[in-house]
Amino acid sequence: MASGAAALGQRLLDEIHEEGLDELLHDLRAQNVSPADSHKSCLGVKDLDDLVDVFLAKRTEHQEASVAEHASPSASRPASNAQKEKPPVIEISSPNSGGGKSQLIYYLAALCVLPSTFKGRKTGGRDGAVVLFDADGKLDIRRLYQIAQGVVWHSLRANTKVVAENATAEGPTMSENEMRSLLHDSLQHIHVFRPQTSSSLLATLRSLDKYLLDVTRHHSAARPLHAVLLDSASAFYWQDRMRDEVARTEEIGRSAVDIANDRDQHKKFHMNVLYRDLAVELRRIQSIFDCSLIFTTWGLFRAPRDRNAPYAHLWTGPPSFRPHLPPPWGKFANLRLVVQRDAVRPYPVTSSLADIERDAPVRQAVVRQGKFSAWVDTWGKEDWPSGLISALRSMPENGGFPFWIREDGVFMDDLMSDVL
Repeated sequence: MASGAAALGQRLLDEIHEEGLDELLHDLRAQNVSPADSHKSCLGVKDLDDLVDVFLAKRTEHQEASVAEHASPSASRPASNAQKEKPPVIEISSPNSGGGKSQLIYYLAALCVLPSTFKGRKTGGRDGAVVLFDADGKLDIRRLYQIAQGVVWHSLRANTKVVAENATAEGPTMSENEMRSLLHDSLQHIHVFRPQTSSSLLATLRSLDKYLLDVTRHHSAARPLHAVLLDSASAFYWQDRMRDEVARTEEIGRSAVDIANDRDQHKKFHMNVLYRDLAVELRRIQSIFDCSLIFTTWGLFRAPRDRNAPYAHLWTGPPSFRPHLPPPWGKFANLRLVVQRDAVRPYPVTSSLADIERDAPVRQAVVRQGKFSAWVDTWGKEDWPSGLISALRSMPENGGFPFWIREDGVFMDDLMSDVL
């Protein structure tokens, strides 16, 4: 969706043979990305960007080392800086409902579509577009509006001190009409789809590039596609499992060859095949538009803590989860996060009524702050490249970070005194 691809989009779709189209569109977009843009933050959130840098860098180093180990001494190797850094795939899980997954998705969507500046004032956005799949059917447009508004106000407040140092500068203010116009124009670039089944999600993905490149169907053609957001990848899990079980009972008594043929020809429903195809289509969209993939999942199967494992003392945050979606989803994401709301310490059993009444205002104030925590999911860390755990150890909180979900928005830093 870069400007060059937008201008040529419809003609390309009409005139170019489908074979090789994905590679051509990717090359067109790459030619329209300036060197400065290639060094911009991936998601616009420092804590997340730092984690993405660590995970992608270590996995790339591991892949290069593996190739070098098996290459002949005379084989030429490309310079590391010549290899293009791929955008990330991020999975966000939580132990229970209300853990902050969807709110974080809304926040990232708002960051992507808001402008970086508005009438000379920094508004904290990235001037892009996003695709949001509301598979859970819980999208709250009003809440999305509130979060986008919070991003703008928070960005204005963050620049208050800078403006205050220059008495002649215009203060970081914005009228109600300006705010309404800004948000209305920005949110038009969030393209929402509401699939009702995994099959409808797959069908939408297969035609998504044609929709995005059709300049007559939306106003985002001149904007880069920053992310495809899927909330949630687990939405149809139980429904698909039931269909899979029914299909398997119908295969009783049939030969393995016939079953395999039906699977390859998509004559029968197979959950593993469907979820494999979903991952393939998401990767295809990512390769065309060079965008991040971010999806949420349910934390269904909590992984037991191995206290005797190396570096076990590091993982004191939220629990990790065994992937429940069929392959390749267990290893689809470059970075897997767990999010949950910070618990308020319960009253001691010896507390009297007077103690409870005295401490109640303080506890209520803590609850109103709405503090949440994000942590790296360490399931499968035994397969991580060497050096990844050491890199996480060198980061604050071992890569974990807090964020705040309040009525007036989502906040990624501790500038709470200005908004409480």
